[in-house]
Amino acid sequence: MKKYFWIVFAAWALAACGKNEKTDPDPVVKDAVSVTPTSLNFSADGTQTESVTVTASGAWTSSKSASWISLEPSSGSGNATVTVSAAYNAGEARTGTVTFKMGTASQTLSVTQAKKEAPVEIAIVPAPAAFDGTKRSSTTYQLLIYSFADSDGDGVGDIKGIQNKLDYLDGLGVTALWLSPAHPTGSYHGYDVNDYAALNPLYGTEEDFKALLDAAHAKGISIYMDFVLNHSGTAHEWFKSVKADPANSPYRDYYVLSTNPSADEAAGKIDNYAGAGGPGMGTWHSLGDGEIGYKGRLHFKLSMSGGKPSQVTVNPTMEAPTGSVSNPKVWIYTGSNLPMKEVDGGYELVADIDTSWGFLVRTSTTSWGGGTKWGAKAGASVISFGEPFTLDSSEAKDIVFGSTTYYFASFDASMPDLNYGKYTECENSPAFKATVDAASKWVNLGVDGFRLDAVLWIYQAQLAANQRFLDQWYQAVNKAYREAGHADNIFVVGEAWEDHSTEKQYYKGLISNFEFNYGGMVSGMLGNQNASGYVTAVNNYVTDHTAQRADAVTSFFLTNHDQDRFAEWVGKSAAKEKQAAALLLSGPGKPFVYQGEELGYYGTKSGGDEYVRAPILWDRAGSDCAKKGVNNKVDTGMLKADISVEAQDADAGSLLNVYKTWSRLRNTYPALAEGTMTKAGLSGTSIAAWYMTSGSQKLLVIHNVASSAKEVKVTDSMAKPVGLLGKASVKEQTLTLGANSSVVFEL
Repeated sequence: MKKYFWIVFAAWALAACGKNEKTDPDPVVKDAVSVTPTSLNFSADGTQTESVTVTASGAWTSSKSASWISLEPSSGSGNATVTVSAAYNAGEARTGTVTFKMGTASQTLSVTQAKKEAPVEIAIVPAPAAFDGTKRSSTTYQLLIYSFADSDGDGVGDIKGIQNKLDYLDGLGVTALWLSPAHPTGSYHGYDVNDYAALNPLYGTEEDFKALLDAAHAKGISIYMDFVLNHSGTAHEWFKSVKADPANSPYRDYYVLSTNPSADEAAGKIDNYAGAGGPGMGTWHSLGDGEIGYKGRLHFKLSMSGGKPSQVTVNPTMEAPTGSVSNPKVWIYTGSNLPMKEVDGGYELVADIDTSWGFLVRTSTTSWGGGTKWGAKAGASVISFGEPFTLDSSEAKDIVFGSTTYYFASFDASMPDLNYGKYTECENSPAFKATVDAASKWVNLGVDGFRLDAVLWIYQAQLAANQRFLDQWYQAVNKAYREAGHADNIFVVGEAWEDHSTEKQYYKGLISNFEFNYGGMVSGMLGNQNASGYVTAVNNYVTDHTAQRADAVTSFFLTNHDQDRFAEWVGKSAAKEKQAAALLLSGPGKPFVYQGEELGYYGTKSGGDEYVRAPILWDRAGSDCAKKGVNNKVDTGMLKADISVEAQDADAGSLLNVYKTWSRLRNTYPALAEGTMTKAGLSGTSIAAWYMTSGSQKLLVIHNVASSAKEVKVTDSMAKPVGLLGKASVKEQTLTLGANSSVVFEL
């Protein structure tokens, strides 16, 4: 009975659950897969990616009809997002499919890709950022006061003339002006300074100068004065006092003086030589004190050696004057030629002499050179009666009869060297203190810096001596600058005209020096169309300087007032002159632009320095200053209407406007003005390419110095061109730069 009950109960329970094991098997999951969207279209460049959504009730797989299609992932389980991409298509348009499967179910994705279009060449049109009004270029304009701008019509440039042209200089984007010597002088050029604490009255008054300083500062333009520490002029009150009474003048120690230079040189008493055996450059000149001439009857006896005059002996005499001489070969010259009589293998002469300066021996009456003039060595010119005097034809200085005091000049006689004593104590010398006081006066008036002339010759090219002197002088003037209320250090740049290996060492004395190698390197590069070493050389200049001192500022320039014009160096090629400007203004350091360089002025020194110092031609008609030239020397063939500021302002493609454009670019982008240069790895011997980086800003600068167009493969983005000289275009990642063309990209 119990057994039957349990069988019935189990059957009832199964029936209650609704399942019949014989008629209701376990349910089966149906195959189902779908993809959204069902079609994709790709561009040819292979950079595009798309996504599709796979919906599946279980595990799924995929298969492709073409290898150029890629999937990630290509299989999975359940729902998934799949990334689809197409490889670069170098040919015609193409189609393919991707089939997604789950069991017996499937879904097809259609994939198409466009054909490769022919690349389009796009001309580069620069779109620089707007200038924010903050000057940062550090560009200095070198101007010659006497030939820049004339405000009063006297044919000589002046201080007010500079002030009248500040808008022009501001338009050039310069941040400083280097003025030629502004002091009283005996020359047109001003390097024979006659008062370090005064201004040349031809140029204006101190009130005029103060007005210029204030007006320039209002435009963000600093003023640097040219200061001549190596020498003064002979009309300086210091030198005039010494000349009048060399033994007792209070300024005797201001100059390098000696009554017996040869003996003093041999004894090492000339502090100006800084321990060297003799001068590196220069000579001794007589002050003109003492009785150096003679009036009376003298007997001259000349000895010969190898057919040339070797010694002369002079004595007062009562003998009768020498009679006429036939076919003379040697003469005594005292203002006129007195023929000597040949005797015993030599020559002699008895004559009545009246000379205020002395005498010379001549072997020609028509030539003064080529070994035909015989006299004294510098500093050894006093002859003693009855003693043989050794003759010299290399220097052939006047032979004088009485004692005199001599002064030393590294350059010519109009520029006597200043004496700073032993270089180890130079700061204690009266000349040092006087020049520092004069410089401090101008600093207190508002001057922002100095250019120091001829610093090599302060101590006759003796490096350690010059380094110490310049360092002491810089510190003294910088102290005055800081006491005048400035938070920064004064800018002082030296003219250490030497090869880079020597010039760089002058940074131990000064914060900056001119890099004289730069201009020649640029002209050579443009001439041979090979820029392969440019970036490395420029970087080496900068790093060599900062290795001497951390605050070093490299002063780059093309040419200056002592050199033939840069336009002459590049054959007056406008394209090369323009690219030189772009090179100068797109790299590191502090650029200097020489007056007239921005207009394409040319000229050589062969006819005189005046021809490389020509006045600015402000308008097509020509100003009186330009017509007069400098020192009445002018190249009217150059100063024609088309080289004027007026004409070039109106010509968008002029050299002047190239300078304005690239200077504005430098002022706009801190990376150009203040950045660090690193070489860009672009190929081509005519290509100079580098990055300029400052903070987060990075620019790519590329120059083609060839006279024909060149193609350059560039991996960086060229989407943001900001500067252009000449012509340039882009096709994909290939940059085509025209002849002597340059471009700047912001990255």
